[in-house]
Amino acid sequence: MTGAAEQALVLGDPDALQVLTLVMTDPRGSAGRDDLVGPGVSSRLVQACLDRLSVVGLVEQSGAGGRYTATAEAYMRFGSVVEPAAPPGRATVRAHAAALDRVAADLAVTFRGVFSEQTVARYVHDSYDVLARRARVAQHLPVLAARFARDRLSALARGEGKVPRDGTDVLFVCVRNAARSQIAAAALRRHAGGSVSVRTAGSAPTSGIDPEVVAAISRRGWSPALEFPKPLTDEVVRGADVVVSLGCGDACPVYPGRHYLDWDVLDPAEEGVDIEAVVTDLEWRVLGLLRQIGAWSPTR
Repeated sequence: MTGAAEQALVLGDPDALQVLTLVMTDPRGSAGRDDLVGPGVSSRLVQACLDRLSVVGLVEQSGAGGRYTATAEAYMRFGSVVEPAAPPGRATVRAHAAALDRVAADLAVTFRGVFSEQTVARYVHDSYDVLARRARVAQHLPVLAARFARDRLSALARGEGKVPRDGTDVLFVCVRNAARSQIAAAALRRHAGGSVSVRTAGSAPTSGIDPEVVAAISRRGWSPALEFPKPLTDEVVRGADVVVSLGCGDACPVYPGRHYLDWDVLDPAEEGVDIEAVVTDLEWRVLGLLRQIGAWSPTR
């Protein structure tokens, strides 16, 4: 994974920073190259900036048509740089409402035959409202709400048996969803490859992953790029085969047929805790979990 220093170096170019800002603040959640062209900014310059931003993991192409979205890593590391924390104005609220309608329409197609359009729209708007209550940067909420809603709907479909329970789904839960659960998820994704689906949640999630955690994960060569702090919801527990609690007490609802584990791991946010020791501890626990998963059959 590209380090923050290399990303910051790219964003030292005002043109690259402007392009990233436009991508991150587009209410549609993505932008095409031609959307980013403006006075003094040619198509060639925009494409060069997009290529550089892509190489360091700050933007990625999404779907057909050559549209670009900012990665979750871009939001986590540089969201406050491209947009100061401020409550959304009326124009932003209107743009967000239109963006959520488009997100709901797209997800309704994705989940056609599984959930009704009304159910999909309800989850999209609820996901937005849940994230908005704790967001420091409002402009990016439609993008994050789309990802959160898709994740919740996928878990709900799995939990209700509307789709096959192929493979093993692991949910890591801690209080803030900003440190221990994120480290464990990154370690499991690295060591399990695509054989295990991984989700995280928090009983009282914060607004962003701790920068020290991102740095520690990066030093191991693991990627947190798909993650951001999310609240614990019923459907993600129902969709999981294995639920691992890391210091969140009895916040998780209990469903038959799931494997529940409680890992007593120090919180890196506490004073005097060595984050590298925490990462090592969680990596060993994850490797042990993989051995256990090999002996379990996913819930059917």
